Amino acid sequence: MLAALLVVLGSVLLAPLPATAEPGDVGVEGPSHAGTGTPTGTKRASSSLWFNDGTWWGNLWNTATSDFEIFRFNPATNSWASTGVMTETRANTHHDVLWDGTTLYVASYRFVNDGLPAEPGFPTNMRRYSYDPGADKYTLLGSTQINNSKVELLTIDKDSTGRVWATWQEGNRIYLNVTGTDGATWGTPFAHPAALSNVSVDDTSALIAFDGNKMGLMWSRQVGDATDGVYWSYHVDGAANSAWTDPVAAVSGLRSGDDHIYLKWLDASAGGKVFAAIKTSNTSASQPLIQLLSLTGTTWSAHTIATVSECPNRVIVLIDEYAQKIRTFATYPKPAGTLNAGVCSTTGGAIYEKSTPLDTISFTTEKTARIVDADQYVHNVTSTKQNVNSAAWGTANSGLLVLADGNATSQYWHYYDPTGGGGGTTDTAPPTVTATAPVAGATGVAVTANVTGTFSEAMDTATITSGTFTLAAGTTPVPATVTYNSTARSATLDRVRIWRRERCIRRRSRVAPAG
Repeated sequence: MLAALLVVLGSVLLAPLPATAEPGDVGVEGPSHAGTGTPTGTKRASSSLWFNDGTWWGNLWNTATSDFEIFRFNPATNSWASTGVMTETRANTHHDVLWDGTTLYVASYRFVNDGLPAEPGFPTNMRRYSYDPGADKYTLLGSTQINNSKVELLTIDKDSTGRVWATWQEGNRIYLNVTGTDGATWGTPFAHPAALSNVSVDDTSALIAFDGNKMGLMWSRQVGDATDGVYWSYHVDGAANSAWTDPVAAVSGLRSGDDHIYLKWLDASAGGKVFAAIKTSNTSASQPLIQLLSLTGTTWSAHTIATVSECPNRVIVLIDEYAQKIRTFATYPKPAGTLNAGVCSTTGGAIYEKSTPLDTISFTTEKTARIVDADQYVHNVTSTKQNVNSAAWGTANSGLLVLADGNATSQYWHYYDPTGGGGGTTDTAPPTVTATAPVAGATGVAVTANVTGTFSEAMDTATITSGTFTLAAGTTPVPATVTYNSTARSATLDRVRIWRRERCIRRRSRVAPAG
């Protein structure tokens, strides 16, 4: 009988281990994505990351299998590892990922470049996955087709009735589709009913669930007249599919919009606002090039994030609820001391952060470099649909993670900020052992059997040793070697190696000559 399992817990990692970087680099260079291009997308309405079960996850390309797969982020080593769960077999696809707390949705589509019309005959698919927290494993539930077109951009979100919505631009109209309440069975695509959803070939759209019972839709309109702008319309959950409100302009006028939109929602308990990071088509140095639009009630306000002279591009916005900050990330010219420093280019640069307090929105010219490849451009930053460090969103103490692309070298790059919090609290609870194998009280266990303990959160690998994770028969320690699996958050006591070594020693002693 296995008498006892004694576990002495080590300290939990609160910050990533130092990563080796080339001079001038900022952030961490990640896996290769050789075999596919622009894997983080090129239009900033879509997301590739999510936070679940105390862990960051991502939809990344695996060069070993030539598939997109679910990867797990390890903050202890500041690195990514594939779980082996496929999300898309087609290279050169873009994706929008939604985690709703129970189910993972991955929409994947073939894409056209700027200024090109949608092409029929290319299915856009949505795969759904369940999650088993005991095994830290995602399992495919099924795949269904959203549309049959190659499009510039497609995004998804889920309403309060369980229906998943999708939007894209096709045939110079803003299109939508929606599932049944099963979140899986798609209907027939249809155009938004308003005349103002008649747009240019280069316009895009995005979705956001908000107010607890509404689905918001935002799109750009660049047709070259007084109706140009960025428009907003919403649908009340449970109403007819076509029952969208008349569009209102969040901003309007020539050059007031472009085809970059990224949406966020702050729930009513935290302020009840919709935020949109957008790009304009302005050209004068002092004019705003990227803006934060804020919806309070029925009124939109615009706040400059960066001007034309700062040369920003591809902006996303994240809400840090614990820090009470709006944090924006975008591509800007590279810093001094790096190749192509200061060059304003549409093909990339470096990823910088600008932030502002939630209660008083004001962006200054100050910004902080978050991802810099000294020798190449990085571009196309992405992150999660969730608000970070938020108990309401299931991201308490999540910290913040953003992912970008060094396309010339086919490398992922990321920036991880472990600073967390949620619900006004700091994580001071020690980790616990959530499972053991064999289970406590097990009988008939072989003396050579390994013993495994699984922890509730990531552990500092340096603290999982034979002195802190031990096996005892009664009160007598049993010799064993210890290994730690950071992906599974489990430590294993390997009794087999010690037992074999002891048996070998006993055999040698029996055949040794006397005297």
